[in-house]
Amino acid sequence: MGDIKLSDECYLSDTCWKFQNSDKSCKETTIFCPRFFRLNYLYDQSLLSVKQRQHTALRLDADGTDLNQFNRLKAIEENIESFVSSGSHLYLHSPISGNGKTEWSIRLLQSYLNKIWFKSDLRCRVLFISVPRYLISLKESITTPSEYVDHIKKNIFNADIVVFDEIGIKAATTFEFENLLNFINTRIDMGKTNIYTSNLTSQELNDRLGSRLYSRILNLSVDIE
Repeated sequence: MGDIKLSDECYLSDTCWKFQNSDKSCKETTIFCPRFFRLNYLYDQSLLSVKQRQHTALRLDADGTDLNQFNRLKAIEENIESFVSSGSHLYLHSPISGNGKTEWSIRLLQSYLNKIWFKSDLRCRVLFISVPRYLISLKESITTPSEYVDHIKKNIFNADIVVFDEIGIKAATTFEFENLLNFINTRIDMGKTNIYTSNLTSQELNDRLGSRLYSRILNLSVDIE
């Protein structure tokens, strides 16, 4: 694919030890960067947008009310390889929108890729699935082929981590629900790590997903509100 010219716009610069230690030759010259090449491929497979791939600083609320939750998530992030190798799951939820649930799920994917990129083969290691988008695309794919749906179906059972973002937000048809249930149940049975985010209360999520899927998510996951 040829050399890659990196610049100030490189979304990996904030977590690049070489760049942070004053070796900014990638700003000025055309070079091949193994880290960028591998991580860019893994991110392409993850379905994260370029904007979502950028490192985001996550901070405590000004009043410190989320200190316990923040520390629990930091502990998972720092030990993300062990979390994944043990097939653990995370349910991250709050009825409040925009308080960092999706950002934290992405942060955990980023942390995992940063730890494995140099020893990973070129395949789909993590997947970020917007559940409302997936269900709409799944319905449309009945009549029109969807690369998005095909990519998820092809890789979902082999990915080390799958984020199911905004699960339960969109009411699902029986067909859509059974499809989602199969994905989650199979991954759980395979010992694969799932991360779920939701804006729904526990009762609302139970009503949307049904007790069978709801119990599998809640009973098997680290629950952080």
